[in-house]
Amino acid sequence: MSRPKRLCMVVHGPYPVGEPRVVREARVALDAGFEVDVVAMANPDEPLRGEVDGARVYRLPPLRLSRSGPVSLVREYTGFTVHAILAVGRLHLGRRYDVVHVHNPPDFLVTAAVFPRLLGARIVLDIHDLAPELFAMRLGGRRWAPAAERVLRVVESAAVRLSDSVVTVHEPYRRELLARGVPDDKIVVLLNALDERLMPTEPVTSDDEGFRVVYHGSVTPHYGVELLVDAFATVAGQIPGARLEIYGPGDAVPAVRSRVQQRGVTELVHVDGLSLPQEEVLQRIRGASVGVVSLLPIERNKAALPSKLLEYVALGIPVVAPDVPAILESFSEHEIVYFHGGNATSLAEAIRSVAADPAGARRRAEAAMKRYRATYSWPIYAGRYVDLLEALIARG
Repeated sequence: MSRPKRLCMVVHGPYPVGEPRVVREARVALDAGFEVDVVAMANPDEPLRGEVDGARVYRLPPLRLSRSGPVSLVREYTGFTVHAILAVGRLHLGRRYDVVHVHNPPDFLVTAAVFPRLLGARIVLDIHDLAPELFAMRLGGRRWAPAAERVLRVVESAAVRLSDSVVTVHEPYRRELLARGVPDDKIVVLLNALDERLMPTEPVTSDDEGFRVVYHGSVTPHYGVELLVDAFATVAGQIPGARLEIYGPGDAVPAVRSRVQQRGVTELVHVDGLSLPQEEVLQRIRGASVGVVSLLPIERNKAALPSKLLEYVALGIPVVAPDVPAILESFSEHEIVYFHGGNATSLAEAIRSVAADPAGARRRAEAAMKRYRATYSWPIYAGRYVDLLEALIARG
């Protein structure tokens, strides 16, 4: 009797909360008959070992750093990578993985798969974000930033060369990787589509909930949540029953709460700041009047197709989004309402237009869902992922 196929996933982040992409891929592999282990970062109150939906989860103790900033970030990434190298190596001796699937950032986390690679395993590098651009967005402007960005490009190139396959989140990232010299046949796109098994099944029971504007996901400066607060404050008095709900954690939560107070809309805005399971977040936002993607039009965001946008579409929620290239490429103005990125006045007008024409909002939501089901739904990409794993194993 042949032994089962075995997959190890490595991610610098908590599992399952906070890592829906990793969860989706793990579930697909489990459904395809793989045994799946996940090496992840532990939240303070989580057990270091456990099982989630059939996947074995090995959590590494979190580093306790006394301060934030680039030095602490590097220490955290480096410390986690060292622990991951030891953990994956030890697990591989007993489990003998066929594939080790490493999720960035950081790109050098791929070194956790080197020992299994020497013993015959294959490596998948999953590029959630282009690390040099992510660094430039968060820490650019410092005197040493250009040199650090050059180092990150070298690290990215080395990580790609070490990997047998490179997975990324959408076509704009694929094109950028091609421009950087990654062979076309090495890249596989797995969109951040919603695993529809997580969709709320109970119907929305109340029609008397007013006009609900929702945002969910990370609350960080480049996602423009303060811009959304400004836009909402402009229209709140013009739309009966208007309220804004913001779900998700992030380093900009204090600034967003402060902006809510400054704009005098404390009674109309809910900011939870919590890291919740994806199922619970979807349950909370369902039935919303409009879902807002507010990311700022900075260089890094031009190639962003946020998963929250696809989740709004899959839930039938009308969408307002900025006119950045990746989103314009994915949906037409007949499917979502666009505003000028970074412009609070334009965003306010977009929200106002949805409230003024509910029938038109429903038509756009239906058209967006039709495109989603034909082009962007998760089963399309789930099959692609299984094919990739089987092909890597077949190569031996």
